[in-house]
Amino acid sequence: MRVPLAWLNVRSNLGRMLLNALGIGFAVVLMFTQIGFLFGLFDSAVEVLRLIDADLVILSPARYTVPSEQRFDYGAIDRAKGIPGVSQVIPLYIDRSLAIARVQGHVSRSIRVIGVPIDAKAFVDPKMNLRCEGLIDARMALVDRRSKETYGFEKKDLEKLRNQSAELSGQSVFLHDWVTIGTDFVYDGTLIISEAGVERFFPSRNGNRAPLAAVDLGLIRLEPGANLREVQDGLQARLGSGIEVLTHRDLVDREIGFWARSTPIGIIFSIGTIMGMLIGVIICYQILFTDIQDHLPEYATLKAMGYGPGYFLQFVMAQAFYLCMSGFIPGCIVSWFLYQWLSDWTGLVMRLQADRIAIVGCLTLVMSLASGLLAVRKLWRTDPAALFK
Repeated sequence: MRVPLAWLNVRSNLGRMLLNALGIGFAVVLMFTQIGFLFGLFDSAVEVLRLIDADLVILSPARYTVPSEQRFDYGAIDRAKGIPGVSQVIPLYIDRSLAIARVQGHVSRSIRVIGVPIDAKAFVDPKMNLRCEGLIDARMALVDRRSKETYGFEKKDLEKLRNQSAELSGQSVFLHDWVTIGTDFVYDGTLIISEAGVERFFPSRNGNRAPLAAVDLGLIRLEPGANLREVQDGLQARLGSGIEVLTHRDLVDREIGFWARSTPIGIIFSIGTIMGMLIGVIICYQILFTDIQDHLPEYATLKAMGYGPGYFLQFVMAQAFYLCMSGFIPGCIVSWFLYQWLSDWTGLVMRLQADRIAIVGCLTLVMSLASGLLAVRKLWRTDPAALFK
């Protein structure tokens, strides 16, 4: 029976094993944090898009990113309704440049305001749609519960929220209920209002024309069995070059691609992740090197008995793997709680999903491989005769 010498060596001293796991776990948490912020910022940028219920989305070709206020004429909504395969077309209105929120006792701040037809069920969450149906008064608004604290919105007691004195663009607004969306690169908070609310709070959003005649996004739902690409092509042909027709998935991917390519965010957090891995390599190498130094006579004896470089490579690599895994598992658990706290604190959407665990897991394996290769050189260079003089 083969003795698992590498594992027995790792766990021979439980106190030292715990300290080693804490060191490796620190590097793992650092990598998870960098990965979490990277994907969290991207997820936050498209969270509103993921919340809307649409198969296709129409928008102005000039709208290079969703926060840019490039709009199209409402006539495109009417024309889209006549396309075979289209079941429903919902206009969505998004304002920021004119949207200034102020809660009594707090400073005025720019905020994102989304206007929806209250009975259109524009979102995938039934509870969110139900709350939108409650906006029966043009002065009512729903508050994003994850808006920054600086706005001053009440986030725990619904009665207190409804009694808060607040203004939107200089007019009184009644804070009716909460929704959950989150912040992103551009927006620190969000309100949802009705179409009537858009007319009330932003009468000049379309110059001298009717406020609702300028649409930000058109949400298109298809009839059951309709071919997505055929309807998309039909819409593009009918609406012309003045309108861009994208699938919901393509719009989300395009938005993430814009922020990944046009900003240094991806590079910054990718470098941070690599730095976390390098820190882990250094920590793991120091642990392995110290262990080898402490057990040099035993290793020299094995070497004198005829065990070759391949055996020691396998032994040290196995030990490095066990060390990294002993830090990865608790690091993963700690990161889950850290994600929850960071999400609540920053308002960003941070999810510890399987793909992100896999990325950090692969980086941890690379960390163990690199540290093991660095440490095993000490054994390869050891001369048993010199130790037994």
